[in-house]
Amino acid sequence: MQGMKSGAPAQTSTTRRNILRGAGVASAAALLHGYQLPAALAQPPGQPGTATGPFVPVPVRARPPKIPPKGYLLDQLGDGLYGIRDGIDQAMFLVSRKGVAAIDAPERLGEKMLAAIAEITTRPVTHVIYSHAHVDHIGAAHLFPPTAAYIAHERTAELLRRANDPRRPVPTKTFDGNHSSLKIGEHQLFLDYHGTNHLPGNLFIHAPQHRLLSLVDVIIPRWIPFFRLDTARDIPGFVEAIDKSLEYDFDTFFGGHMGWYGTREDVVETQEWTADLKRVSAEAVRTVGYEDAIKGVDPDNGYAQLGAYFNALVDTSAKLMPTKWLTLLAGADVFLRDNCSAMTLSLLND
Repeated sequence: MQGMKSGAPAQTSTTRRNILRGAGVASAAALLHGYQLPAALAQPPGQPGTATGPFVPVPVRARPPKIPPKGYLLDQLGDGLYGIRDGIDQAMFLVSRKGVAAIDAPERLGEKMLAAIAEITTRPVTHVIYSHAHVDHIGAAHLFPPTAAYIAHERTAELLRRANDPRRPVPTKTFDGNHSSLKIGEHQLFLDYHGTNHLPGNLFIHAPQHRLLSLVDVIIPRWIPFFRLDTARDIPGFVEAIDKSLEYDFDTFFGGHMGWYGTREDVVETQEWTADLKRVSAEAVRTVGYEDAIKGVDPDNGYAQLGAYFNALVDTSAKLMPTKWLTLLAGADVFLRDNCSAMTLSLLND
């Protein structure tokens, strides 16, 4: 394993603006795209509804595939490389002549992942590769043999030592630079770290023989990012990571969540959505005046003034976001304001 070290487990038209002002973004999308939303959906994106919504319907192209009774889908992603998904979470495993490498072990998929591996082979799990430190992606890693090599970036190891979580064994082999290669039988993986994005230590995992790239929790094919750009620890790094991914040679993209694996076109689509988000947030920062935003607010309450200003920024950027995304990417209404908020804070502070 090259570079590894062992360690103890230690465009906004006037027409569209007028529609948005009069009808709200969700109903505006209905008008612009030729269908009529139920009245309950005609509300600003991101506003809480009932326990089940109301939200813009998930685009057909993003609706999760039907999951069989066993609770997961098992997909062949290339020679010896398999994906497992349950509609919310995803993981992979690589079968070689010498054993199996698990790539992530999501908390929700733990026993299902063991069952999926058993469908394919009786060979032991010899490697467990962490994309990053979060529980939802490696919270079942303790189910694999303690004799396996647990592999991650040193930044991930640091976080796991601090967490001291028995579900997430501290890596036994790490690297602290930008690149490492890993030979698993007849297969080779490249583990790259291009700096903090979603989380310190979050890896680009490239399987060139299988023409696959994994970058978890940054690009979710056919969906926008979850709450506040998927709680990205470094938003400029998050944006740069999307651009960086397109420098790799791949056909299949693995994002770690929801029902689909992606293509280069899906990555480009997320890149375009992110560019729109940054553009409208910057436009809001440029055009919303502080004094106008705080009119009528208690002059002695600095927090209330800052809150009014920030809300005006988020309101403006959400209204400027192109409505086409409501019918292209799922969740484009659910987390629009949260993502505008995250990008706006980054533009103001970073």
